[in-house]
Amino acid sequence: MTNFCNLCIDDFVFCFIKMEKGDQGKEDSRDRISELTDEILFIILSFLTLKEVANICFLSRRLKILWPHIVALNFDASNTLGELRRNGRLRKKKRTWYINWVNHVLESHKGSTLNEFRVCFDLDWTCRHDIDRWFCFAISKRVRKLELDFEEVAEETWPPGLRSYSLTKSCFNYIRTPQGLSCIGLLDSLCLRFVKVSGEVLEHFLLHCPLLEKLVVEWSKNLVTLNVASSSPLRLQYLEIRSCLALQNLEISAPNLQSFLYYGQKVELHIENAPLLTDVLIGGNLDDEPAFAFCPLSGYLCQLKTLTLEMSAYNMTFPNFPELTNLRHLAVSAYGGYDDDLLVLTSLIDASPSLNKLSLELNIWRSSTYNHAHNTSNVTGKPIPSLKVVEVIGFRGFKIDVDFLAYLLEHGKVMEKITINCCHPSWAGQILEFETIKERERARKHALQLKSKSPSTTEFVII
Repeated sequence: MTNFCNLCIDDFVFCFIKMEKGDQGKEDSRDRISELTDEILFIILSFLTLKEVANICFLSRRLKILWPHIVALNFDASNTLGELRRNGRLRKKKRTWYINWVNHVLESHKGSTLNEFRVCFDLDWTCRHDIDRWFCFAISKRVRKLELDFEEVAEETWPPGLRSYSLTKSCFNYIRTPQGLSCIGLLDSLCLRFVKVSGEVLEHFLLHCPLLEKLVVEWSKNLVTLNVASSSPLRLQYLEIRSCLALQNLEISAPNLQSFLYYGQKVELHIENAPLLTDVLIGGNLDDEPAFAFCPLSGYLCQLKTLTLEMSAYNMTFPNFPELTNLRHLAVSAYGGYDDDLLVLTSLIDASPSLNKLSLELNIWRSSTYNHAHNTSNVTGKPIPSLKVVEVIGFRGFKIDVDFLAYLLEHGKVMEKITINCCHPSWAGQILEFETIKERERARKHALQLKSKSPSTTEFVII
């Protein structure tokens, strides 16, 4: 049987149009798709977005019959969101179109359960009545994966999310009824982006969703405190909290937690009973040092395999690390000026004897906003015993990145490959202006100078 998982929508259509031709290439009047079993047709439909489903229903009468019973409702509108980013004046028109589309599908849906319900569009509190209905619809279908993402891509105010949809009291009351409690019992993934939600609501899900493995909350203005714990052991494996600007206190007790991602301002962070934690991301605002998170994490640093840091180069200061015995991959996304210093990272590298891969994403401007320079007197110059792969995106050829890469080349003893991408992260996918092209070419020249100093055994790639 054809592996439908690996087919794009165009391949799928071509495959079945070809099936409906005879040996001589003549049209066969039989509806070959309708000869497939329901099980196979549902597998096909499960790998398609709703737009793709609509585009292929003309191929078969049975597809038209079966699609209202599909168990994955993914209202993907990526192309339309791209239009809004380019022209915010289309917002009202496109919102009306999106809301009508979702409402039409929900009115037609006949299935009793849902594996996935995802809505992702530029919506705010003015759309609350429709969103309330969508939320209750998904819950009533005993949804397993629920994602609400209402980023206002056409909004230019700061901070984002001021007009975000807020999970209403009626929705909260519904999931507290006997029927609502029974319906949320199968939920295993909950993602809320640009949705105002309180700690009380999230803790209700944690308490009454025994299968919940993934929780993501981003740009929630109403989240002040959150206790990620339960009277019974949590099944939660993945926790991500991003840009919740009102958050003050976060407590975590999750014996099955494997990944913890936190990006935001300094908070009171308490972590206990996380024996399986191996993947951590810590990031913060430009004025917040990341050290606040390392003390609560100190008991778990030795078991981490992946550590990601998103922060400013000028305040990238660290406490004295215990040895990160198992750390294999260190990823750093740094903002800074050309005269800032990344050599402070060497203390972290020195504490990671098993480090195999270093990924660096740089967002560098021409000069430091702060009159600040790191004291590099603590740079030990120790050999780096295990580092084999280095990847850099946003290399500009300034002091901040040249000095750091020169250090790695000098002290890395088993370096196998270095990849330098001279494209600034914000340039990706854009048509470059002449000045930008000149900057990129200048960066390439500095990268070539570093390449000339690299060992002949090291593969050095410049993009």
